[in-house]
Amino acid sequence: MATPLRRGAAALGLTALALLGVQTPAYAAPAPDASAATTTTRLDTASGTEDRATDLTPVCGTPAKGHASCYAMRSAGQSPLLRLTAAQTPPGLGPQDLQSAYSLPADGGAGQTIAIVDAYDNPNAEADLAVYRAQYGLPPCTTANGCFKKVDQRGGSDYPTRNDMWAGEIALDLDMVSAVAPQAHILLVETDNDGLDRLAAGVDEAVALGAKYVSNSYGRSGDYASDAPTYGSSYDHPGVAIVAASGDNGYGVAFPATLSTVTAVGGTNLVADPASPRGWDETVWKRNSYGPGSGCASYQPKPAFQKDTGCLGRSVADVSAVADNVAVYSTFGSLGTGWQRYGGTSASTPVIAGVYALAGSPRPGTYPNAYPYAAGGAGLNDITSGSNGTCATAYLCTAGTGYDGPTGLGTPGGLAAFRSGPSGTLSGKVTNTRTGRPVAGATVGSGLDVATTRADGTYTLSLPAGEVSGLTVTAFGYATTTPVTLEIEDGKTVTRDFGLTALPRTHVRGTVRDGSGHGWPLYARIAVDGSPEAPVWTDPVTGDYDISLPKHAGYTLDITAALPGYEAVARKVTVGGKNVTADAALTADPDAATAVGYDLRTTERAEDFASATAAPEGWTVTSAADSDNGWQFDDPIQLGNTTGGSGSFAVAASDNGPFGPHQDTSLVSPVYDLSDAQSGELTFKTNYITNTSQQHMTVDASTDDGATWQNVWGGPKSSGEADHLTVSVPLRQYAGQPSVRLRFHFVANWAYFWAIDDVSVQNRTLEPVPGGLTVGTVQDVRTGEAIVGAKVADASAPDSAAVTVATPEDPAVGDGLYTLFSAGAGGHTLRVTADGHRALTRRVVVHEDQVTRKDFALEDAK
Repeated sequence: MATPLRRGAAALGLTALALLGVQTPAYAAPAPDASAATTTTRLDTASGTEDRATDLTPVCGTPAKGHASCYAMRSAGQSPLLRLTAAQTPPGLGPQDLQSAYSLPADGGAGQTIAIVDAYDNPNAEADLAVYRAQYGLPPCTTANGCFKKVDQRGGSDYPTRNDMWAGEIALDLDMVSAVAPQAHILLVETDNDGLDRLAAGVDEAVALGAKYVSNSYGRSGDYASDAPTYGSSYDHPGVAIVAASGDNGYGVAFPATLSTVTAVGGTNLVADPASPRGWDETVWKRNSYGPGSGCASYQPKPAFQKDTGCLGRSVADVSAVADNVAVYSTFGSLGTGWQRYGGTSASTPVIAGVYALAGSPRPGTYPNAYPYAAGGAGLNDITSGSNGTCATAYLCTAGTGYDGPTGLGTPGGLAAFRSGPSGTLSGKVTNTRTGRPVAGATVGSGLDVATTRADGTYTLSLPAGEVSGLTVTAFGYATTTPVTLEIEDGKTVTRDFGLTALPRTHVRGTVRDGSGHGWPLYARIAVDGSPEAPVWTDPVTGDYDISLPKHAGYTLDITAALPGYEAVARKVTVGGKNVTADAALTADPDAATAVGYDLRTTERAEDFASATAAPEGWTVTSAADSDNGWQFDDPIQLGNTTGGSGSFAVAASDNGPFGPHQDTSLVSPVYDLSDAQSGELTFKTNYITNTSQQHMTVDASTDDGATWQNVWGGPKSSGEADHLTVSVPLRQYAGQPSVRLRFHFVANWAYFWAIDDVSVQNRTLEPVPGGLTVGTVQDVRTGEAIVGAKVADASAPDSAAVTVATPEDPAVGDGLYTLFSAGAGGHTLRVTADGHRALTRRVVVHEDQVTRKDFALEDAK
């Protein structure tokens, strides 16, 4: 007999959301025509994530002589991710990840001002920063509350020219400073351009305005004798932590990181590793030809605190931090597609600036880049693996024990290495007072200095010498300890163990169901936000779950269906003294349209611009007063229709007219009614040549007849040409709106053109198909072992077979699990096949909008 389905404890991790081997519905949409060139910009609403292996590409290009390049890098090929559902998280590492990896406080930086110096203007800087901070629960940092201030390089408000590339750098810098020091004030200094002289002036202005920490995520490759005499004084401010990126081009140095008065910051690749004592694994950051800069400066003197012997001059870097896979929110310009993954030493540098701010004001007259060298290794994670290239002196390009070029002395392990003055070490073990077992993941901390216990409950914490008060231990599910005061001696270690008392718990129970019409129970994973404990799974037949949580607290349950095609849900619950019931209904995603038991119904409204003399009925062309020419339909520059459409088309041409034309023109659609839609999608065919520094192409949407607009497509992400291109843009956020207008907005200064044709808006709705689900396991009748890879098919739809899979994350459910949708209630014939086994046919009664259990046991084929 097959082992029946069971419910109970869940296993760690989530390695297989699509556990059920669900069949491809016979009514799924057909595959797109392979002959058509199509670019799809669709949000992954199930997880908000993308393949982390996507290559990083530089945001800024090669600088001209006497100029610098920003060192921001972003993942290529990312889909627009402007808005997140309640259960989504942005792709990449967030503030809580960095705080955990580097043993940093969650609310540090109060009373400090961190300056960021960058070239050009990002007009969306403050608004984008607000989105980032709100997403991660960080306190608001705005001009209105005095936390955020943006100035030009002279301290005023005459902001420089806007620039797509540096806008991404600015967003990255602001987000990283916020992640590390959420209570600090932020001063953004925007210089006239990326000239080395202008950037140097920006650093001076930042210091003049009171910043004690200045982040510089830019540079110019190489080391020259003229660097220090020409610009060095601007980076020489004793008592101020001037921090500079080492560069992204691998082995080789870059200015201003070469100066002996700044902290040169290298880069690492940071990955969660629960099996390691630290909980994180860190190596030298390396992506294809990119990696942190390092090496030996020929023309800059070696500071007295550097003791490495393979370089007579200044060695780079000093310290390092994460340089890959960090979450950033940026919306300005062609690169501003919302949530993205960023990296480069441009990420590392503001992280280190933030850590300096957490550690407290530098001592007057001292150079903070010397502080990590005086720490003797305390408060640093020594990075010992990875390389950024090849070199004659191995440690300058290859990580190893102690100092090395790519990562310097290492990454932050608390704050001890970034403050001036004597320090000691506190170590010990945290255990459960009742069971004596170690408590992993507990936070031991005093003010800004924190450490996290390892799997065996041990911890190590660097603290300033002297009396340390307010030391507490906190952990999920335990009562916080009473604050204690300890005396820490310079260079000495104090041992102190702590016992934690488990909090009383109660049960949160409920049922997870389909919420789009069928209402059947769903097999789903339920994790508690912020809890290190393993998630639980619902019963595959009933959808029921049971979680034990500490009393008298609020929680967020992150619920994800194992069946593909459902949107995740974040369910908030408040737990008092009694058991709590918390049901959840998950919505079938009309954009993915892959949920079994649903048909996708669409209606479409299309426009092919048939007339060459005027805009179609309901469409309008509006242009700014200083615009030379607007959208036209008569092919004014004789392009021919290479959008992929035929006949007439719409075109905005910047190279049609006398030298120096300027366009700011919009082609505005009639009203689209999405009031009865669950989602919508815009598609259009296009052809363009663009230079992203001189030409911007966007699609925006309005629900108030054009009074306000919201960007839905950010245009091409790099300069170049494309033709016969079909673009698809999700309009999910406008479902239910009775009046939606779209505008194709073209802004250019003596640039190229943008042509469009066959604009279509599709209303999308999922409708339930009458029927029900069958769930069960398939096993070998002789051995009782699960059979993975067996096919279970309904005779009425033999091409829509479910395939059995393993369920390693939920040991309460046997392997060989399948879920099959059958159209129509009543008796159905199911046929089960598997390699090496005889086929088996059985009847099952399918119940409308319910789940029926049916297990199978197959005989050997012999």
